[in-house]
Amino acid sequence: MNTNIQFSFFMRFIHMKYIVFVTFFILLSCAENSVERNPYLFETRFDQSINLALPAFDNLNFQGGSLYWANGGIKGLLLFNLSGTIMAWEASCPNHAPSSCSTVQISGVTGSCPCEDIQYSLATGQPLTEGATYSLLFYKVQQNGTAVRIYN
Repeated sequence: MNTNIQFSFFMRFIHMKYIVFVTFFILLSCAENSVERNPYLFETRFDQSINLALPAFDNLNFQGGSLYWANGGIKGLLLFNLSGTIMAWEASCPNHAPSSCSTVQISGVTGSCPCEDIQYSLATGQPLTEGATYSLLFYKVQQNGTAVRIYN
């Protein structure tokens, strides 16, 4: 009988060590993944639609075509056709506060900020200039034929 009590105590002890170990492991593996928010650009809500069949948007019907559109976003939208998929980026330079010179200007498949001459890829939104911290702010796009919805 004494052996059963000792064995039972031993099993409880092993079971408790296992629970403590698993709990400790779970607590250590729960890391806080914080997303670094751009301090210069604020959230703006909008919902815009364009029709690619209209002459004003004809450039977006061709691969590599780009267009600045003032409706939507903080300082407008940079629209880009990436292999038939329309990409939409915020036109305000993400690497400093919005100002009179912070609207990104389109030049082919890149955009550049006139304030600091920072270059961005319109295909990926990534800065092409060394030292730039933030990428262009991406907006959601839904395409259905020639109808394109851009929203945040």
